[in-house]
Amino acid sequence: MIDLRAALQAERPGLDDAIARVVAYRPGQPLAPASADARLRAMIDEHLETGGKRLRGLLPAALVRAEGGPVEAAATLGACLELLHNGTLVHDDIQDGDQMRRGRPTLWKVHGVPQAINVGDALYAAPLAVIAADPSVPTRHRGALAALLAGALLETIRGQVADLDLHGDEEPPRAQLEAVAVAKTAPFFAAAIHGAALLLDHDGGDAAHVAGRALGLGFQLRDDLLDLVGSKGRGAAGADLREGKLTLPGRLALEGASEAEEFALRALLSRAAAGDVPSDEEVAHWVAWIHARGGVEGGRIALDELLAEAEDAGRRALPAAAAEVFAAFVSRLGALDG
Repeated sequence: MIDLRAALQAERPGLDDAIARVVAYRPGQPLAPASADARLRAMIDEHLETGGKRLRGLLPAALVRAEGGPVEAAATLGACLELLHNGTLVHDDIQDGDQMRRGRPTLWKVHGVPQAINVGDALYAAPLAVIAADPSVPTRHRGALAALLAGALLETIRGQVADLDLHGDEEPPRAQLEAVAVAKTAPFFAAAIHGAALLLDHDGGDAAHVAGRALGLGFQLRDDLLDLVGSKGRGAAGADLREGKLTLPGRLALEGASEAEEFALRALLSRAAAGDVPSDEEVAHWVAWIHARGGVEGGRIALDELLAEAEDAGRRALPAAAAEVFAAFVSRLGALDG
């Protein structure tokens, strides 16, 4: 049996080195003052120090190592994915008005919106420049990987556009919720799987994107469930309710609810979306209500189905040894323990 924790931890030093290399990237003849570079890198480091499991970053190297492939190139790919993902987080925090991330003040809250935008922009640009030219990446794969990362970033941005449109929507259809979750979460996971397959010269692109879609939707659903069973590092449980967002567990709980309950929840979501943040007592009440109405239980069932789909597609997308690592990774996501 694969020890997933050990497999991922083994890749952490290489990922950290690659992240430092990408963050330090500057063109051959820098034009901006050294003070601006130092300021930018300090803010990037501050954001990255908020932590996170680095799953998107660690996965490519773990998959490639299982097959004896080019691990350094996979670490570079993972670093680029991780930094692109963090760029979206910096921008999302601004757009969503989130003041805390993983228990620490968000970058815009500390340094202001303009500088946080600059950090997010840098976290978009540097990975795309590095993946196209880094010596660790085989020349024959650079163009395909750069296109893969740019496409994943664009689709993630489209997902954020759709997510912002959900705020205040009293009853978004389940298909709409799923489409937003897929667009926001799946692209970078699909790119991690597809990119690893490319580095292993394995033709698994179509299956990789099927796996990424199921994994991304599952990851978002897991995130929604964690918000209801604990905390996502953004304060107390129910952060989504505070933002006026109705996630899938809430939608499931509404099925069969009384008209009065439905009206009250919709009213709270509308208020929250308009900036009238609900009290802790109100949020706690609706979190408990979603539990009691079977929203969390139904979400767990849906999560299990998605993870099974992701594992099946991953076995088609990757060579055998890498597929076993991916299966262990998928299995780990089934636990709602942070």
